[in-house]
Amino acid sequence: MKPNTAVVVVCSLLGAAAIASYVVGDGVGRLTGTERLPRPLATAVPAAMADWRGVDEPMTAEVIRTLKVDDYVRRRYTAADGEEVLLYVAYHGNKERGMQTYYHNVTVCFPSQGWKPESERTSTETLHEAAKEIPVCRYVFSKEGVKLSVLTFFKVGDDLLDQSPRNKPLWMLLDRVTPQFDDSPGMFVQVQILTRVGDRGEYAASDVESRFLHDFGPTILKAVEAGAPE
Repeated sequence: MKPNTAVVVVCSLLGAAAIASYVVGDGVGRLTGTERLPRPLATAVPAAMADWRGVDEPMTAEVIRTLKVDDYVRRRYTAADGEEVLLYVAYHGNKERGMQTYYHNVTVCFPSQGWKPESERTSTETLHEAAKEIPVCRYVFSKEGVKLSVLTFFKVGDDLLDQSPRNKPLWMLLDRVTPQFDDSPGMFVQVQILTRVGDRGEYAASDVESRFLHDFGPTILKAVEAGAPE
């Protein structure tokens, strides 16, 4: 088979699979439906756990309209040793609607607010209680002498991702060409854990984020298990 012919065949197969993914099952339900959570995130994610104590920092109505979230929790936690993190969990009860908003990408939203990217690295965290390997991405941003460490992961449908799907073209392609056999709208969840980088440096800040993730990660994952579609 000639190279050009092979390309045509591959593209044809991908195109056919993409069509099948919207033909099999009711595509309308996937585009317009919403999976509601059994409990609001602010309730399902506890304000106190282990040695962490949290205080809600709600977003304005205008910001909520812009982000188009179906539910969220934004809470600042302080540990007994004085370490602080800001937890942000954004829930979209429809995967397609969630993926259409570019604000989920920290490489977009932080620079748009004047934060300069300093570093980016991926890793995994093992949550033994939940029996899960969580892929995470750690970013460091700086602004006017202040450095922030930001840990992110995403739950898109049943997949866990370290970065926004917009940073993962191969995942996006596979997601589009995989046939869907029902009309479930799926979900799109973003988790951010932020802490300030202090005198001990970036890796110390990462340790604080990891500690928080191990304490709260299983609860967060359970909190975003969707209920019945609407």
